[in-house]
This record gives sequence, C-alpha cells and structure tokens, in this order.
Amino acid sequence: MHLKVDAKYFGRWGCVIVFKEGKNIVFWQFCNRENYRNYLVSFSKFMELGFIVKSVTSDKNGSLVAAVKTFYPSIPHQYCTVHIQRKCQTLLTKNPETSAGVDLLELTRFINKIKSENDKEIFLKWVDRYEKRYEKFLKQRTYATETNPNKKWWYTHKNVRTAFRHIKLSTNNMFFFLENNQISKDTNGLEAEFTHLKQKINSHRGLTRDRQENFVNWYWFFKSIYEK
Repeated sequence: MHLKVDAKYFGRWGCVIVFKEGKNIVFWQFCNRENYRNYLVSFSKFMELGFIVKSVTSDKNGSLVAAVKTFYPSIPHQYCTVHIQRKCQTLLTKNPETSAGVDLLELTRFINKIKSENDKEIFLKWVDRYEKRYEKFLKQRTYATETNPNKKWWYTHKNVRTAFRHIKLSTNNMFFFLENNQISKDTNGLEAEFTHLKQKINSHRGLTRDRQENFVNWYWFFKSIYEK
C-alpha cells in the first residue's frame, strides 16, 4: 500500500488519525492528541491487519516522521510538497522585505511545479546557489542589549532562515513521487476529506462528544466501503 497519513482535530475532544490509499480510507483511529505514542499505536494496529506498506506520504510532523522511521525504516517517506510550500510562504509573507526573502519566495513557488528528474535537478541547483549567495545573511545575528538580558543573541532574519532550512532539510524526502507514480506528492486528497467531514459536523451542531465521535466513525466507515 502507498499510504497518505494525516490527523485532524475536532474541537476539544481530540483528533482522528486517518490512513488513505488511493480513493479508499483504509484505517482510522481516535486519540486525544497527535503525538508519537498515538501514531505508534495506530501503525501497530494497522500492521496487525496484515497490510504491507510500500510508502507513506505525510506532512513533516515530527511525531509522525519518527513513528514512520520506527515501523517502516526502509520505505520511502514522501513529505507533502504542498505543506512545505505553504509553510515557507507563510514565513516569508506575500511581500518579503529583503532580496533574500524575495528570491526564496520565488524558489518556493517552483516546488509544486516539479514534474521530472530534470526539474528536480534544476531545483536542487537553485537551492545550492541560494545557500551560497545568502550564507552570511542567513547566519547574521542580533545581539541583546540591556533591554533584553534573558537572551544573548538571535538570528536576525529568523523567518527567512527557518523557511530555507525547512526546504533544505526536506529535500531528501521531497522527490520519491518522481521514482514511483503510485506515491503521492501531497496529502491533498486526505485534507479534502477532512474539510468535507468538518462541514458535515458543522451542519449538526449540538452533538454530544459521543455522538460526534460516532458520526465521524460512520463517516469513515462509509468512505471505506463506497469509494472503491
């Protein structure tokens, strides 16, 4: 199976971890929060069902990344390129104030246009050139004054630095979809399911926690048997 994995919170009562393959919901698990332990429980239960996982596509959530490494250390783990692009664009804003920010924003806009190995190589070269060009800028520090005695220094251009490092540290897990067209490059299909489910729940406001959880359970059940 080539899985998409994500979790969605529903109000204060917790969240549901969902596995999807193609158009099919193949597993879901209610939990109090999205963390390493709950992902371990979910993957453990999924393995007991006898499914063979060939790849996982997910966002770069630390607890999920760690759980995949624990259970499936040798399979491709594709990071969602939409999440990577979205996070970087949020950090950089629509109108960056520095040339480094402007150039990096332009670089991030190319992420979801990558369709081939040639595109990938061009992108990686751009990343390398960007790092060389703005190395000093990214390492620039601001030192504390007497008005901020609790912190000695911080990176001057923190958001630009964070956005670049997010891309740089993701490159090894961004392009598995080019090697196998069964591997999805993003979790958009699963996020669309969450959006639809949220709309359904909002149209039934006033449900108790038990009834809301039961509603969610049936929703995934019908999705698992009718979307094949």
